[in-house]
Amino acid sequence: MTDTIMALDRSVRRIDADGHLHVERCVLSAAVVSPYYGREINGAERLGLEPDTIYWMYRDADALREAASSMNGKPLIEVHQPVSAGDHPREITVGSVNNATFQAPDLIGELAIWDGDAIKRIQDGSKRCVSAGYAYETVPETGEINGQRYTLKMVNIRFNHLALVEEPRVKTAIIGDSAPPNIMKETSMAAHKPMSAAAKVAAALKSGRLAMDASEEDIKRCMDEDETEDDDKKKAEDESDDDKEGKKAEDAKACDEDDTDDDQAADEDDDDKKDEKKDDKKGMDAASVSRLIKEAVSKERHRNKQAQDAREAVRPLVGDVIGMDSAGDIYRYALKQIGQDAASVHESALPALVSMAINAKRPERPVRLAADSAIDTDSPLAGASARRKA
Repeated sequence: MTDTIMALDRSVRRIDADGHLHVERCVLSAAVVSPYYGREINGAERLGLEPDTIYWMYRDADALREAASSMNGKPLIEVHQPVSAGDHPREITVGSVNNATFQAPDLIGELAIWDGDAIKRIQDGSKRCVSAGYAYETVPETGEINGQRYTLKMVNIRFNHLALVEEPRVKTAIIGDSAPPNIMKETSMAAHKPMSAAAKVAAALKSGRLAMDASEEDIKRCMDEDETEDDDKKKAEDESDDDKEGKKAEDAKACDEDDTDDDQAADEDDDDKKDEKKDDKKGMDAASVSRLIKEAVSKERHRNKQAQDAREAVRPLVGDVIGMDSAGDIYRYALKQIGQDAASVHESALPALVSMAINAKRPERPVRLAADSAIDTDSPLAGASARRKA
């Protein structure tokens, strides 16, 4: 029998003839800055760290490069738990890691997942992130990586295991979900492009000008209004410029025939553009409008879901948050209420900070190894016993 290639995540996953899942490329860890409570940090007492204070630690790139080979052959387990040959948690071991290499800033590796239940959790998205467990040494050092400052650095890293988790500290450590290298460039360039029709519809939905169940006529009317506003704005700007250039307008009377010809050509170009706009409006048939509505509604629902997820996440800290529709604003508000200033923290790190703040209320347990994840509720690091299969 031949392997069955899965049409998931650009085919970086495949299921073999025995039903085992193979992931050809996965981010295991990364040379980035992550938040840790003082009590989680190795050598905290020696360094005089406060247990309930958050410190930003940098996973040193050279240390990850040197430690890459120590990840090869390590077990993939369902919850964070230090492993050894003398105390191997075989009941929660679901796979292995191989061919780990450091490709700055990421530690990349291949995964083999043997357990059917774990494969299902990866496929349905309930647990598709990974978090490395490792021993390390902490050294005080101040610096900045990608705009995020740090005061501590991890060195002499030695990997012990890789765990499946719901929320990783390293945000790119998602099974089969690595983004193409040019995605940031495309996003940056898109910010300078004129607003697309779909973006205009999305903005109208967000502002309440359009309802989620808007009709085709409602969409067309809204877009016509936007174009009219744009034309009026441009006209007002042109009139303002004309007022400022009154003297030049008088001098223009002395222009020669060549200039007159140029003006006539420019007028013809304007007429052509108006005709193109009319053609564009005619070309917006029912299918185009339907597609625009579908795309805009999908984006708006995604934004609403992110905001709702943020409200649910912060409820244990500050209760219900009302009047905010941005996930980032909700997270920052909750953190501010408990005394943490997250104004300069990148939005991708906010859920981890909130999760850490919630976990801080739970009973503490000494941590022997670092974990690149927000602590799962079923993890021994959160005070729970390792889940065992029947």
